[in-house]
Amino acid sequence: MRTIRLALCALFALLLATLTACAGAGGRDNASSGLAQKERAGGPAAAAKLPTGGAKQTSARTASPPGRAVIYTATLRVRAKDVDAAAARAKQLTAAAGGYVDNETSTTSPAGSTLVLKIPSGGYPAALDQLAGQLGTKLALSQKADDVTEQVADVDSRVRSAQASLQSFRKLLDKATSISDITSLEEQIERRQADLESLQARQRALRQSTQFATVTVHLEAQPAAARKPEKRGFLAALGEGWDAFTALVTALTVLFGWLLPFLVVALLLALPLVLFRHRLRARFARRPAGPRPDGPASGAPRA
Repeated sequence: MRTIRLALCALFALLLATLTACAGAGGRDNASSGLAQKERAGGPAAAAKLPTGGAKQTSARTASPPGRAVIYTATLRVRAKDVDAAAARAKQLTAAAGGYVDNETSTTSPAGSTLVLKIPSGGYPAALDQLAGQLGTKLALSQKADDVTEQVADVDSRVRSAQASLQSFRKLLDKATSISDITSLEEQIERRQADLESLQARQRALRQSTQFATVTVHLEAQPAAARKPEKRGFLAALGEGWDAFTALVTALTVLFGWLLPFLVVALLLALPLVLFRHRLRARFARRPAGPRPDGPASGAPRA
């Protein structure tokens, strides 16, 4: 009897989860049918106001329609005189709109920067206009709007169903008495808990994407000006020769200044030697010459 009672309780929990899922699907169908009636009542003009999911928008100047979940993305390419100053200005505009910088990449050669900005959907149109007009010369701009209303409703309904099913199994676990029933119910609870966490993570990601628009800004520096071809002629050659002459004089002056301390030291060392040699020459010059050993003596009679 205990096993039959537990089986009946499990069947009741599954039926309850199925009814909850059907109720969520019915709510979505009612919402979709109500939207279709509004479109038929408003005609083509009313249908034109609704954003088309996945289509690129050349202009996005309005916020999300009431009751719709829309993901806005934009890519802006700007040429700036000062890349660092433009990047700082983009950060200021993003912070003023209530957003933040999600990612930033910079390069030095060539100079450039890429910023991924998260801007609240309500202030996205005005912030995008400011970014396009205050950073530099706008080179390109592309925008996209994805309507994810049905995905958000589906995930919300599945989260509610998973929570109800998990709660039912936890109640059954409180009433279970046998080890086999407890083990089986714990496995079911773990599996449904993992499914619920996965659905909740997807729910948070969708909520984040619809609440904040993603704007990718590519900043690039202005190209260097092309050099004009140099004119050749007599005056140009004369100027180059004068430049070479002045460069040579400058180099010789630098060389003389570099050698001057060594020359002074060499002069101080060589001066005593020169004076000593001069005195030796003077002493040998004053000494009298002696008689020649092989010559005749002075005053001797000639033969």
